[in-house]
Amino acid sequence: MESGKIGVTLLLTIVLVSVSCEQRTKDGRVLDTPTSGSIRILVDEAYQPVIASAIDVFDTLYPRAEVQADYVAEGEAVAALLRDSVQVIIIGRALTQQEIDQYFKPRGFVPKMTLVAYDAVAFIVHPENKDTLLTQEQLRQIVTGQKTRWRELNPKSPLGDIVIVFDHPLSGTVRYVRDSIGGGAALPANAFALKGNAEVIDYVAKHKNALGIIGANWISDADDKGVQSFLREVKLVDVAAAPGKEGFGPYQAYLATGQYPYRRAVYIINAQARTGLGLGFAAFLASDPGQRIIHKDGLLAAQAPIRLIQLQK
Repeated sequence: MESGKIGVTLLLTIVLVSVSCEQRTKDGRVLDTPTSGSIRILVDEAYQPVIASAIDVFDTLYPRAEVQADYVAEGEAVAALLRDSVQVIIIGRALTQQEIDQYFKPRGFVPKMTLVAYDAVAFIVHPENKDTLLTQEQLRQIVTGQKTRWRELNPKSPLGDIVIVFDHPLSGTVRYVRDSIGGGAALPANAFALKGNAEVIDYVAKHKNALGIIGANWISDADDKGVQSFLREVKLVDVAAAPGKEGFGPYQAYLATGQYPYRRAVYIINAQARTGLGLGFAAFLASDPGQRIIHKDGLLAAQAPIRLIQLQK
């Protein structure tokens, strides 16, 4: 048995054993357990589609449990966790060592961080934009402000200035693009943020010059009617390693092989310093049922084996 599967099995065993151990506060109030009670969590809005699906299934399997999710920017979720106003978050990165040392070690524990999926940063353009294949270098030049007009990428483009659109100023997508694609450089003056991924999709659908940058989860489940509607309104950009090379989109297979370069890890971070509903939900997301939901939603499941099939041409 692989080490990841062993870890999930042990976590589920802890959950099952702990169900029988009812915990109470000093005033006699029953605390939440891994499969009962209520808990509020904060989730990076980029992962709303898959986490909403997972919560629906979890609450159905455990009718005495209620997971209440608020979908916010990554920066807001992390800030709330650090000031102890929420104890469970789901974001596209692990906590940094500085965050752990400064905010949790003085409290005597380190939050449990469970890797549950791999997502991607996706690029979208207006349906009339013909430039749906860009290289990694071109995208770096765009997000650092070195290229600001579509004609600088394609002399035949009839479009004008590039308008870069993000989901939120504090989002994990902004952080990832700035740090991992732009090399830490400040975002250019032609970039601005809205209030969510759905708003970015809507903006790009109405503005020919726009380049939208969103979480791939919003357009990854091809069976979802909402996703089908989104993909009729915008086009996905394929990314190539270099000019003349084949481009790849933010799909499961290309995340697994590494051919799509902008992959990011998704963690559920549990700062409950006891065995509670945060542990139960984390165990569920990392278990086979949870990983199947993640896979169905078009993300790359972190714990489940991936089977790649080579089709003969």
